[in-house]
Amino acid sequence: MLSAFKHQRQLALLDTLAALMLAQPPQWLEQVKIDAVLAMPLSRKRLFERGFNQSQLLATIIARHYALPVLRPDCVQRWYRPPQSTLKKSARQRNVRGVFRFNQAVKKRNLLLIDDVVTTGATITELARALKKSGVSRVYVWTLAHPE
Repeated sequence: MLSAFKHQRQLALLDTLAALMLAQPPQWLEQVKIDAVLAMPLSRKRLFERGFNQSQLLATIIARHYALPVLRPDCVQRWYRPPQSTLKKSARQRNVRGVFRFNQAVKKRNLLLIDDVVTTGATITELARALKKSGVSRVYVWTLAHPE
């Protein structure tokens, strides 16, 4: 279902996928303070190819549900690299090293990072590291899928 949504542009699945996330929020969610929601950004090239950012669509619904602001997609820039799904686990960390740049101040905020799928965690880890380096107080991660 996620693959059809993401790669075959079956956007009608958005509400179903968001409902799956909202039906099983992380246990820690009610115990932390979140200032804003940030979707995993796509590079301009990938956004142009796909036509939408699936994580941004999910983040918007989740943020609305919890009455949280969503950071604008242009606050984080992601440089294009080969898709993580095409690489071996050992190459994924190198592939995402240094790919994120921040265009707006995110300092001293607690952010909820939304992504559709985490496999090895290399991209999420790199974005969280870069956010912390730029002055974000805390980064919490909520993903829809964890393939095993």
